[in-house]
Amino acid sequence: MTHSIRSGRSVAMRIALYSLSAAVFLVALFQLNDGMTAEHYEALKQEAQQVAQNAWAYDQVRPKAGAAEVDMQAEPAMVDLTRPGLLKVDSTVWKDTKSKIPGIFFYRLEPMFYTGFAPRIQDPKRVHTFLGRGNQLRVTAVLSNEAIEEYLQDIALRYLTVQELLDEGKLELTQNTQWERFKKIINEEGIMALAGGADYMDPEAYRAMAITKMAALNPGRVFHIKMDMRDRLRTWAENELPKAKNADPGTQLVVVNDMLPTRLELTSMTTPMHEKLVAAEAAWDAYKQSQTDAGFETFFTAAADLFHEAAGDVYTINNKGYVDHWEFTAIYPVGTLNQYVKHEGKQIPLYPCPGVRQVCYHQRTKIADHISEKGSYGFTPWIPYMHVGSKLHNSFHSLWFRIDARSYSEIPDSWRHIETGAREGKPYPYLWLVSRGPMSHGCTHVNAGFLNELRQIFPSTEENLRQVITFRNKYQDYDIFDIDGDGQPEVMGVAYFHAYALKGKQPAKRRAPAERKAFYEWLYGSGYHYDAQDRVVFDEAAGSRFVGTKAEEGRVYHNIPLYEAEYFGESIQFYRTKPIDFIRELRRVAVNYDLNEAALGLTKPVEPLVLRAQACSVSPVSKPRTSIE
Repeated sequence: MTHSIRSGRSVAMRIALYSLSAAVFLVALFQLNDGMTAEHYEALKQEAQQVAQNAWAYDQVRPKAGAAEVDMQAEPAMVDLTRPGLLKVDSTVWKDTKSKIPGIFFYRLEPMFYTGFAPRIQDPKRVHTFLGRGNQLRVTAVLSNEAIEEYLQDIALRYLTVQELLDEGKLELTQNTQWERFKKIINEEGIMALAGGADYMDPEAYRAMAITKMAALNPGRVFHIKMDMRDRLRTWAENELPKAKNADPGTQLVVVNDMLPTRLELTSMTTPMHEKLVAAEAAWDAYKQSQTDAGFETFFTAAADLFHEAAGDVYTINNKGYVDHWEFTAIYPVGTLNQYVKHEGKQIPLYPCPGVRQVCYHQRTKIADHISEKGSYGFTPWIPYMHVGSKLHNSFHSLWFRIDARSYSEIPDSWRHIETGAREGKPYPYLWLVSRGPMSHGCTHVNAGFLNELRQIFPSTEENLRQVITFRNKYQDYDIFDIDGDGQPEVMGVAYFHAYALKGKQPAKRRAPAERKAFYEWLYGSGYHYDAQDRVVFDEAAGSRFVGTKAEEGRVYHNIPLYEAEYFGESIQFYRTKPIDFIRELRRVAVNYDLNEAALGLTKPVEPLVLRAQACSVSPVSKPRTSIE
């Protein structure tokens, strides 16, 4: 399900009003140190807030007609953020500057920083990663209000920090021009002025603006999950709850997870969960006897109590009976163990070590936020999730080999002379292009741009990074997920069709043609067909369930479609080699992170309010850059 912005004049008016309110507040900010009294400052701040409120009233996000909280037909809205599903907002500048070729072209191995627009998630409980059959890694972030409120400010702070390093001569950009693209998008989308909205806008209005920008800068990745839990828990009680009565803990665990299928992934039953499950069973039995509204409400209260015990604060049922939140989901092609396995008569890629894995420290450096000093890895993040013996690891890391674009016969000729975005004015000789399939010694290969994005999404601090959990399905089990919350799970996939072998530690022949149907025949083997819309539909697909740290075969689905995420493109900027501590610290920048300016060599702290105000003064929002469908 998608939803698109459909207005024109109202967008311009709203952003113009936001800009006016930003200007009012920024004037106050600059004048405060020039004899302004605190009372005058507060008056100007209130005036700015009133302008922002007027802007929001002019084009308010209205409730969806027919929703539980609405009794009459709602007026048409420019963008209705109450509607569930994919939020589709097109950014012309983002689209026009996106690379059309997969992978990362480069001249030499140097450090890089992320220049994309994925959110930072500081709470490790809200970052869920899943590896499934088909060789793709899904990363789903359940967005809290705090994460949404910090989104634009994080982008602004990343920009300001890099700009300060450049201004102080502490950073030298090399090779490509993704920094210029990053700046262009920030300027044309008015991110700096809009980031300041947190200081003067109504919080709900600010979050709505931020999530709309997130969707514009991450097309196909931002979803509104809205479920009527009265309906859901009634269905659950009728079909799943009876299985829990006098059952073993494993069966009860399955029943609890099915309260929110494909999202709850509890791995063990606790005593409080068991007690609340028994209470929900008793309340449902009583309701079946009474068949009264009051009886159902008693059951719903008991079931919601169990749900919140299971979900913690990641998923909540609001006072209208809905699960209602936003999610960010990215899907990356990955390389896994260089080995095949026979399954149902077909050869498919094998990957090792299924189960529940928690990010852990590197055994030599004792750091989870590890960066290899070996140049072959390009100073990319190296995130271990499993120790192998006393020295080795299974990790998320980048490719240690590279494609020579000048001579490698398996890429199109048009890729051999790429100069677009080249800072040095000559074709790039090398390419990082992840092989989706068998390739590694046991680690999970993620291409450099996506690996930097993964580090951007993960928490800034070492402590919180070590609490991130990754779920790895059994090799024959798919990652099955209801990505848009419409109640129809799908097999997760990505439209990326590149897989090749290694020979003598060099890229060799393709394992399959770079054509969709031929590639899927190699990747999936058999057991699927194409429907009238040319979608892949699996006749039968099993997912994994997780008990303790082990992966076991879970629910089997029939006639389930493949969700093919669009290959998103990678955004990183190369720079002249710096110490490892510098490289690591630059990737941690966020408004809720205590930045170590000394590690970056900054002579003064980054002052977000002052620098943002200065940036706004030279790059104000002048007109909307979000395109209209």
